[in-house]
Amino acid sequence: MRNTVAGTLVLLGLSSAAASAQTAVPSQPQYQDPLAVSEITLKLEYLNWAFKNSPVPLPLITDGIVGGSSTHVLLGNDDLTNRRQDGWRLTFGYACDRSSGLEVSLLSFRTLAASKSVSSSGQPGSINLLLPYFDVNKNAESVTNISLSPSQAGTAAERLSRNLTSVEINGYGTRNRNDRGGLQFLGGFRWLNLSEEFQFATSSRFNPPQPADIWLTTDRFDARNNFYGLQAGVRGKWDWDRFSANGALKVGLGAMVQRVDIDGSLTTDDFSGTPGTTQRFVGGYFALPSNIGRRSRTVFGILPELEVGGAYAIAPWLSVSAGYSFLYTNNVARPGDQVNRNINTTQSVSWTRKVALNPKGPAQPSFDFEGSSFYAHGFNAGLTFRF
Repeated sequence: MRNTVAGTLVLLGLSSAAASAQTAVPSQPQYQDPLAVSEITLKLEYLNWAFKNSPVPLPLITDGIVGGSSTHVLLGNDDLTNRRQDGWRLTFGYACDRSSGLEVSLLSFRTLAASKSVSSSGQPGSINLLLPYFDVNKNAESVTNISLSPSQAGTAAERLSRNLTSVEINGYGTRNRNDRGGLQFLGGFRWLNLSEEFQFATSSRFNPPQPADIWLTTDRFDARNNFYGLQAGVRGKWDWDRFSANGALKVGLGAMVQRVDIDGSLTTDDFSGTPGTTQRFVGGYFALPSNIGRRSRTVFGILPELEVGGAYAIAPWLSVSAGYSFLYTNNVARPGDQVNRNINTTQSVSWTRKVALNPKGPAQPSFDFEGSSFYAHGFNAGLTFRF
């Protein structure tokens, strides 16, 4: 009997100790390893970035001869200011284990356009809109009129549209990982496309009592840049409870394929014999038979990208993040840089105002690729889902 009581007391004591141990160590919510605990992650980011301005480094419309002391540039010779654009980035990640995995990322900005224009009524006292150029046959600065008081009204406009898209495929491996975070080294492939189109358009018409007419010109310079390259990088992440900080640097090396398409036209009813019945002729003012067409070249491209930011874990399966990104590349063709103001006026109806052409002199404007650097940078905000 005494042994039975003693045994019962021992069992009760052990049960009480176990219950006390469970009470002393309460369960805590477990949040994801900052590097690679989740097998699948999906990150969606909103981007608001500023872009390097697209230059238009030549005067398009003036009120006098270029170089004159009283001449003012009314259009051109500046940068179009469509600097900020909204975009998004979607990143899919798959962790093979706690130290390695694969990521695919798609970045895209919506097409954005910026424009400037100038006009004149052509009435007495109004300003004359003049298109300045260098006449290669006369070897001198010259102008042609878009509006001319009091006989001709006119308008001129420049427009730039731009789109940026990128795709990355990277594998990564984790090194020096601890409870607070660690480093990952990554490598893979990157494609980036920067597409821009510059358009210069004019409209001129006679004022009464002269009969109304149609005289419309369009010059279009379309530049597309495609980067294909291998990239490598490093990123780190440091975790404090639900908060984390991260940074990454990636560098891509490869081929930048540049392509420029040039086209120009004149639409007018001046030669049809019937008012309102238009004809279309090849060549505007800067896009003429000597440079119209498609050209392409491939140059060496460098594409580094820097990212810094932070995140907060709302739940084990969801976190919010914010950060800053800077993207750069060393050599792209931008459309405004491809415009040549050295003009041989004998090759186009838009300049001679005659249907019967007798071209003579240098083949100008000619085409030569002009490259420049490009950068984009800005704010990112996103949600990351873990499955």
